[in-house]
Amino acid sequence: MSSSHKPYTSILRPSLVGGLAAAFVGTLGLCSEAAVTEGESAPERPAQAKAAPARSEEPRLTRSLWIAPTYQYLFTDAFEPASQHGLGVSASYEFSLSSTFNLGLCLAYRLFPGEGQAHQVGYGANLKHFFSKNWKTVHKIFPYVDYGLLLQQSFAPGKTSSAVSHDTRFGAGLLWRTQILTPFLGVAGHYSRIEYFDTDSIWVPYVDVQLGTLFMF
Repeated sequence: MSSSHKPYTSILRPSLVGGLAAAFVGTLGLCSEAAVTEGESAPERPAQAKAAPARSEEPRLTRSLWIAPTYQYLFTDAFEPASQHGLGVSASYEFSLSSTFNLGLCLAYRLFPGEGQAHQVGYGANLKHFFSKNWKTVHKIFPYVDYGLLLQQSFAPGKTSSAVSHDTRFGAGLLWRTQILTPFLGVAGHYSRIEYFDTDSIWVPYVDVQLGTLFMF
């Protein structure tokens, strides 16, 4: 019984050892081949990445100058014999508080002609609000509203001295941005009271129309 198993064992052991050895050698070959393939397919990384080109940005516009001839109509005859129709010029140097708000310093001169001429000099601060933040860059029409706290010095006919009074402004307008110019049209109502030493205070409301252009920088 024992003699009959010896040939089978002698045959089984060499074949088992040989099979394990062949499997091990094959596994080593596959691993080395995969390592070579990975080394060939991996792209070489540059020593230093190229810097992306800088994007060109439009210059930031933070200030603007508004210049316009003006027309005024007085709702009172406080400057009689001067006319109730006046002509003048105005300028406003404005700073951008945000993309939709401007704060401006205003200066204006007005002349009311007639048998006796009346003159006014106005100055103060003006806050302007735009309904779109693209009003500085896009070529189209943009509406705005403005509110001003102003002072004015009036020289009326028949008066030896001038009078200084407050002037409250509520206005609205349109600007049209183009490639060449940026014209604007503004209409505003003003409330003011003038007081001299020898007379009682006089209510002087008027409407003001501006048609001019602005420069942004």
